[in-house]
Amino acid sequence: MKKILLLTLVSLIGLGLSAQSKPAKGKKAAAAEAKVVTVAPISNEPSIFIEKETVDYGVIDKGADGVRTFKVTNRGAQPLLLTNCSGSCGCTVPTCPREPILPGKSAEVQVKYDTGRPGPINKQVNITSNDPQNPNKVVFIRGEVKDAPAAN
Repeated sequence: MKKILLLTLVSLIGLGLSAQSKPAKGKKAAAAEAKVVTVAPISNEPSIFIEKETVDYGVIDKGADGVRTFKVTNRGAQPLLLTNCSGSCGCTVPTCPREPILPGKSAEVQVKYDTGRPGPINKQVNITSNDPQNPNKVVFIRGEVKDAPAAN
């Protein structure tokens, strides 16, 4: 009989605890919670995303700094590996990170263009990755190198 009473008492206490609810929140607190958004990966595999697929140098002087960067983001659920980065000619030299880009993280790719050559810039950087849906991406390099004015 003691066991039945003890079991009943423990059950009632357990039900009482589970029936308790949190106090109602105000409208502002509920609205703030509604604004929190969690973005899931778009793929279970690595997924490459390049924010700007054109690097625009604009008009620059001959001999000016030819280094620019662009961001590569992994929107997948597995680490992204940039396995090869190459320019369309010897005047465009990209440098890609060698370490994996973790899910949701970004890394920068650096491009150095030889600004010792006056004229239009119309080149490409080719990026190969382990993204099974998009293994090859192209980033366009545009602009113009103006010949520096002659010194008097």
